[in-house]
Amino acid sequence: MLEISITLLILLFFIFPIPGLAVCLGAWTCYLIYGKFLLLNRQPPQWKKIVWIHFLTGAADTILSFVMAFMLALTVYFLIFDGLRLFIFNLIFCFLISFRWFDFTHVIYRRLVLKLQPLSLPAPKDSIFCMLIGQRSGTGLGIGMKAVSLDSGYTYWNGHQLIFEGIMARRAFSRKTVLTAEKISSEKIKIVPARQNSNEKAEAWIMVLRQQFYPFKSRELRDQWFQRLSGIQDSDTRSLEVDGDLESARIPSA
Repeated sequence: MLEISITLLILLFFIFPIPGLAVCLGAWTCYLIYGKFLLLNRQPPQWKKIVWIHFLTGAADTILSFVMAFMLALTVYFLIFDGLRLFIFNLIFCFLISFRWFDFTHVIYRRLVLKLQPLSLPAPKDSIFCMLIGQRSGTGLGIGMKAVSLDSGYTYWNGHQLIFEGIMARRAFSRKTVLTAEKISSEKIKIVPARQNSNEKAEAWIMVLRQQFYPFKSRELRDQWFQRLSGIQDSDTRSLEVDGDLESARIPSA
């Protein structure tokens, strides 16, 4: 069935490229909207403001990325070559680069989220502002895990534990309590706990470092955290299962 679907999709692109692209973009948009709706629906009612702040700042970041891409593409169009196809290509290319490499609203997001704290508490020493996204499988549409909770706060190391001081809750991760740790982007680490709490909605956690304007500059810090959680020195390893054989592994110094 899957092979037939892929074959039909390829034929659709070859025979009707524009309608095929429209159908795929429409399906992808609906899938993204479903994921956002699921996150908003599963978030605890008293903390839905965190999700709304994330949505609004994300929308603002998208708009700013498009404005920057439009200005760059327009500059090339008027000063270098006035080709419509080149303008469209530059617009799409610059938008994708800007959207992925720049985080225009990270400061605004942090300030708005921290205002939700009952008390204005100072940031812990040597802490980094992060988002913690809880994920769970079997949520309905599509395969894989979907986001079911969103928290934000400061993260720091306390001995061998990675402490997340969030607005909603406080969580601790260490090499003994983590089943797998995986690097999924320059600023994201996926953490699967060794033991699942029956009262916890999430099966895995994605920690997102939101401290810099350039997310890719968080790669070195992400690698350090990943090494300490997994107990290895090789920063090129994408994922590792932590078991009893690794308990004696040396943990790099902070």
